[in-house]
Amino acid sequence: MIDLISKKQKTRLTILSGFFVLLLLAGCGAIPKTEPAKPTKADDNILQPVLWSEAAQVLAQDTTLSKWAEALNASAGYYARKKPTAKISFGSHTVTALHMTRSLTELAEVAQSSDPLSLKAYLEKNFLLFRSVGNDQKGNVLVTAYYEPLLKGSLTKSERYKYPLYGKPKDLLKVSLTPWLPKKKKKIIARFSDNKLSPYYDREEIDLEKSLANRNLELVWVDNLVDLFFLQIQGSGRVALDEGGVLRVGYHEANGHPYHSIGRILIKDGEISREDMSLPAIRKWLRENPSQRDRLLNANPSYIFFRKLKGGPYGNISVSLTPDRSIATDYRIFPKGAPGMLTTTLPRFSEDNQSVVEWQESSRFIVNQDTGGAIRGPGRVDLFLGFGQKAELTAGIMKQGGSRLYFIAPKKSNKDN
Repeated sequence: MIDLISKKQKTRLTILSGFFVLLLLAGCGAIPKTEPAKPTKADDNILQPVLWSEAAQVLAQDTTLSKWAEALNASAGYYARKKPTAKISFGSHTVTALHMTRSLTELAEVAQSSDPLSLKAYLEKNFLLFRSVGNDQKGNVLVTAYYEPLLKGSLTKSERYKYPLYGKPKDLLKVSLTPWLPKKKKKIIARFSDNKLSPYYDREEIDLEKSLANRNLELVWVDNLVDLFFLQIQGSGRVALDEGGVLRVGYHEANGHPYHSIGRILIKDGEISREDMSLPAIRKWLRENPSQRDRLLNANPSYIFFRKLKGGPYGNISVSLTPDRSIATDYRIFPKGAPGMLTTTLPRFSEDNQSVVEWQESSRFIVNQDTGGAIRGPGRVDLFLGFGQKAELTAGIMKQGGSRLYFIAPKKSNKDN
């Protein structure tokens, strides 16, 4: 039996002035933060320069690079939208957004048209290689994976389709506390009513207490609450409509509550061993313990609101993610949009997709185009696998330690100095 704490009491704050808010935050910390504190300058050492000889495995294995070139061009578009003089940091090494735009556009052309030896020579001449220190200061990172799930739904609520995907509520506020806490750069998500600023509704309030019902926020209705829960974790997906056609949805906003892993809860309570923990294992446990479903899901108070998408799915730099090439990392310490390389292992499944035959080494060029609430620190990477059965099966079991993450940074131009 799971021993979970039920609904937490909420502290309600009355705003009398900015100074009063500051006092309340300092005194009780009642308002949940949307993100941990931003790393300090000491984290310049998170990316360490290494020789290009470390890239030999990637250059040898990854020779079909049209999709990487596609992802590079997408990131070049992201940098082109930034102020040209904006600084992009690879640890202590910085270049301008303009230089990134030009470098990635040219790199995409070279990657698509060159043989491995020519690409290697081009990279060594024009780029620097950095390796993440990982979770142990020795370069080891944990790689998980995510995908675009498919749910069944309808535009009309019914007995079958009764679980709503909500759009962003109008009363959800993202409040910057920088004017009162300039050194902290804190942000909170809250709601304001009756002259009170309160934490936004958590999962229990939304799903069980129906706090957002009858507000015309429903984008679509789906038939399975567990599928909806995991869609929120993935961040984007597709809904096959009962009326015909497919609706694509993606992340719009979160409710500001911290993300709590239900997998860790199941491990802690001895329900699933750490070695056996996976998405299929969690789903199996939920099927076998339906009376515990709501209490387990509500142990994660974080809640995601969606929007309808044309194309996508989109990452945190507002470009369409490229399957097998886009990754999610901690945006606070790694350069958004930057190219890199990833070495890890991936499963090879049996013909009936019922078991893993072996884990194979995999080395590839990637681009850092997304982030995630559980992807924190220099030792975490989430690889986007796209849509389909293989992507779902792989993402469900990926937790590969001992992997390596590298970033590729343009050498400075005269304009960067």
